[in-house]
Amino acid sequence: MRATFTYLIGPNKGEHAVFRESAISVGRAPDNLLCLGDGARRVSSHHAEIFRRGDHFVLRDLGSTNGTMINGRRIVVSELEPDDLIEFGAGGPLLRFGVAHDAIPLQAQSERFPTASAPESKSNHPVPNLKGNATLIAALAIAMLLGGLGGIVASSRLRASDPDTLNFAEVAALNSPAVVFIRTEFELLDSSGQVTSTEARTGSGFLVSRDGLIVTNRHLIRDWEYNTPRPGMTARLTMIEAILPHQRLEEAFPAEIYKLGDSSVDIAILKINSGDTSVVHGIEAELSDTNQGDEVVVIGYPLGLDLLAETKDKRINPSLSPGIVSRVGDDYIQLNLRAYHGNSGGPVLNRRGDVIGILTGKVESAPEIALCTPVNTVLALVRNEIGSLEAQSELTLSFLNAKTFCPCEASRRKYRRSQEYPRKG
Repeated sequence: MRATFTYLIGPNKGEHAVFRESAISVGRAPDNLLCLGDGARRVSSHHAEIFRRGDHFVLRDLGSTNGTMINGRRIVVSELEPDDLIEFGAGGPLLRFGVAHDAIPLQAQSERFPTASAPESKSNHPVPNLKGNATLIAALAIAMLLGGLGGIVASSRLRASDPDTLNFAEVAALNSPAVVFIRTEFELLDSSGQVTSTEARTGSGFLVSRDGLIVTNRHLIRDWEYNTPRPGMTARLTMIEAILPHQRLEEAFPAEIYKLGDSSVDIAILKINSGDTSVVHGIEAELSDTNQGDEVVVIGYPLGLDLLAETKDKRINPSLSPGIVSRVGDDYIQLNLRAYHGNSGGPVLNRRGDVIGILTGKVESAPEIALCTPVNTVLALVRNEIGSLEAQSELTLSFLNAKTFCPCEASRRKYRRSQEYPRKG
């Protein structure tokens, strides 16, 4: 019985490591059995250990700095199952766990299934119908051969269609650590400048820079521009905060507005000072690479604090919702996906784990229709800033290599304020 690990990202992507040992040390230091290398900065020197317990393997985090996640959830000790996704440090190496069973030696097979010896001439037992058995064996062999060839052809076709396709669990493991919970507060003032009410909004956003740049929706930051208050009333923003995944509400970081798109482009860039943070796996800025029928997922915080109160969770963790691309339009990517308030600003990701857009709104009369702002709209706001902040990151290169976004005339039309396109975070 052997433990196997498959690298899913990074320079070792696709490589396998196999261990027969009953205890496997994991970390950045070279004395670990599973050494993830000095370049894996999110990994501690001696990060975790994996040991065999009967017919199962158990993973134990050794007090690592950035934690260990299994299928997107942070753990201390957990039993492993085949196909579990293990992330060593939030945003660190991602490996798929597996179990390989040792093959039965040929000698043992012959002992368990002895071959019949030739019958003695004086035996009283009837001679088996060797001709019938041979025909049956030949038929089975041909069926197995044809089935094997069919499987090889089918699998090769699937791999050829898109070898980089990930399942939804892998997309979540790659990106969930970068999806943040956002909460804003603002005051409404009357014509005399007196505060008449204080309101709050919640939504989602995602980190695109390890220095703390967050992409979200403008309507989450300036709600009053999209839900116009009564005549004579004005508004002012009083608070923005962001909470990283796996953190408590009281661990929120104060956020500030870094850049705002104009009212026709519902994009805002926030900045937090949180040290080294996780970032989304990648950006698909070419709108032509998104097609009708593509499978997508949205990661975010549906229902905001209301869901947290319902589930009694103590820590913030994002949710994943699957859907498909219904239509690629001039201003929006239309999705067949049920979105809720709180999802606004969250990343829409394809099956390669790349962000294709920012979830922006829904059609009130059709709950299954959601609208997504293409991610290339972000380029006009953060191209230079991302490049200067993080020139060496893979994510930066995906931004800098993408074509500069030039909003078409349709995008410059006055922002729709009709009831058909509500903008509530």
